[in-house]
Amino acid sequence: MDGAQLSMPVAAAPGRLALEFLRYLMVGGLAFLVDYGVLWLVHSALGWHYQLATLLGFCAGLFTNYLLCVAWVWRGTKATTLRDFAIFTTIGIGGLLLTVLLMWLSVSVAKLAPELAKPFIAGIVLLWNFGLRRLFVFFR
Repeated sequence: MDGAQLSMPVAAAPGRLALEFLRYLMVGGLAFLVDYGVLWLVHSALGWHYQLATLLGFCAGLFTNYLLCVAWVWRGTKATTLRDFAIFTTIGIGGLLLTVLLMWLSVSVAKLAPELAKPFIAGIVLLWNFGLRRLFVFFR
């Protein structure tokens, strides 16, 4: 990597950051519905294990999230390369690992229903994903 690729993001105006977060929240909400819908379908309707359902839901939500982030949240972004998608996905995988850990703690340890635990866990992972994706992918 050369020095140009390692440049740090310029601080966004508070209003711009708030608008980005609001848009990201809306995109995240839609991606969550896709994620949750797949979780419900695979776990409740098909009877598959909740961890597999969580993984499949994550993949569907990740794809939805990336497309909408590029098209709407950070419109005009230059972060449309395969490298950018790889970083976006890596951050998402970190969020997935956090989700899996928290789902395990919630379902296997605390004995909560996966469908009850997932919305709370999604809120935590939303903050993780927004902060890191803004910093490392969409700062340009």
